[in-house]
Amino acid sequence: MSRDKKQKHSPVHVAKNLWFMLKYTFKYTPTYTIVTLCEAFGRGAWHIIGVLFTKYVFDAIESGTEFRTVLFWILAVAGYNMVFELFNKWRLEVYVPKVKLILHESIQNELYAKARSLDQSCYDDPEFYNDFIWAIRESDARTAQIMENFSIFINRIISSAVVLGLLASMDLIVAAGLLISVSLGFVIKNKFNKLRYDKNVEMNPIDRKLSYIGRVFYLQDYAKELRQGGIAEHLQNEYKSATDAKISCIKKHMGKIFGFSLISTMLTNVLPSAGVTGYLIVRYIVDPTLSLGSFSASINASFKLYWTIDDIGNYLNKFNEHSLYIEKVKKFIEYEPKIKGEQTQVPAFESLTVKNVDFVYPFSKNGQKTLSNVNIEIKKGEKIAFVGYNGAGKTTLIKLLMRLYDPTAGDILYNGHSIAEYAPDSYREHIGAVFQDYKVFAATVAENVMGGEYTDADEATVMSALRAASFDEKLKQLPNGIHSQLTTEFSKDGVGLSGGEAQKIAIARVFARPFELIIMDEPSSSLDPIAEYELNQSILKNAQGKTVIFISHRLSTTRMADKIYMFDCGEIVEHGSHDELMLQNGKYAEMYRVQAKKYQNT
Repeated sequence: MSRDKKQKHSPVHVAKNLWFMLKYTFKYTPTYTIVTLCEAFGRGAWHIIGVLFTKYVFDAIESGTEFRTVLFWILAVAGYNMVFELFNKWRLEVYVPKVKLILHESIQNELYAKARSLDQSCYDDPEFYNDFIWAIRESDARTAQIMENFSIFINRIISSAVVLGLLASMDLIVAAGLLISVSLGFVIKNKFNKLRYDKNVEMNPIDRKLSYIGRVFYLQDYAKELRQGGIAEHLQNEYKSATDAKISCIKKHMGKIFGFSLISTMLTNVLPSAGVTGYLIVRYIVDPTLSLGSFSASINASFKLYWTIDDIGNYLNKFNEHSLYIEKVKKFIEYEPKIKGEQTQVPAFESLTVKNVDFVYPFSKNGQKTLSNVNIEIKKGEKIAFVGYNGAGKTTLIKLLMRLYDPTAGDILYNGHSIAEYAPDSYREHIGAVFQDYKVFAATVAENVMGGEYTDADEATVMSALRAASFDEKLKQLPNGIHSQLTTEFSKDGVGLSGGEAQKIAIARVFARPFELIIMDEPSSSLDPIAEYELNQSILKNAQGKTVIFISHRLSTTRMADKIYMFDCGEIVEHGSHDELMLQNGKYAEMYRVQAKKYQNT
């Protein structure tokens, strides 16, 4: 093991990781710590009282102490136990569920906010994405678990320290033997937990695949496709393969895990229990100085001691396990975006210049360029079209213009300044985009159009945006107009839209905000040619004075553009107006004639 790896799992590092997560508890639920400490000290006191009370009762019986005195202490101990159990019942049934909900909501909101700041490239990295999903899933639950574990850990420390002292005063050999046995058990358990963690790390991507296939079979989005072709059978085979891989993973680790678990149980359970009991029975028989109370208290104390010390080891191992998971959370939370900039004041759009841009996707296996030496000039008010076959690089360039990625080489200038100078969120406030893989959310029509919260003051904006997207006729058919719920995710009365109708909702979003540059990535891919023509006319009418970039396979859209850029294999091979490109009689003209012939035949 390297020095770095040893340092990673050192006690100091584990403590730092636990503190990292506990700060969320102090931040969002500060009283949780106080209540937890009260439970810890209260339960620790109860363990100590149990040992002392056992010795007192048996010694009192042996010495003939007055019954009234014994009864008083019995009632006192019973009263303490009743008060503590009432407190603990309230803590477990009322208080803890409430603070867990507060922690869940608060931490998840922080993680969602962090997720929004992630670079797009993070989603291209399978390892980071696995850790990202793990962090979202584990974080708040781990925080609550750590606090609960600390409660038990503290009372075990208190109990074991006092009980060890009491037992040592009664029998030093028993105290030393238990301490050695359980300490060895702790070392073994630490190895056991590390093996179990390694198994979970290996199984995490397998579980994600199984979870994905499970979602596909119950989500409405996939229902139609599953009933066509052989994809359902293929996914079922994939599910079987993933299950077989999971079984193989379990078999791979099962032998070592079982072996270490067995050794740990022998050291921390069987040997202390059988050995100590046998030793004390022999001593009680041969040693007349050992009173019945001391004998009973020693038995009681020895069981409590090996149990509490063993539990200390258990919780130290749990903290080590928590630390390993927290590493995943920290990696996500402490991630610093690479796409950033200092300036938050972004001026109104005047021009966009792409200069000698090359781009290779991060984590690309072959390192092949998706874009090569791309040069484009876009001015305010222009209508620009990017055309070309699938995989030509059009959508990739849009991602660079939106600054979801930065170019591998070259630069993109906004009003003559590199877009890398601007804070990404501030820069994107000037750009409205309809992506090819648009999404409609389980919210009302109005909330989908506004891209967030809707108030009555937004009604005119929403209606205008829907008209611009040619959705007004469909809107008349909806039961509650702009307040109609989309999708049936949360409401059986939710409205399901066709692909073209959903696409118009996505288009309406760019008209609901004062964007100066509008990007339309295949804005009419789900529409028939006539509906496409009507939509394009509506977009142009409502985008007067704004700059619009169209990406389309259908070249009927491009005729209205001031300038057309023809992409092929990541390069711009032709550019000019429609008439200029037709006169060149190159790739654009060939593509246009093929499509025009299809339309004429139709």
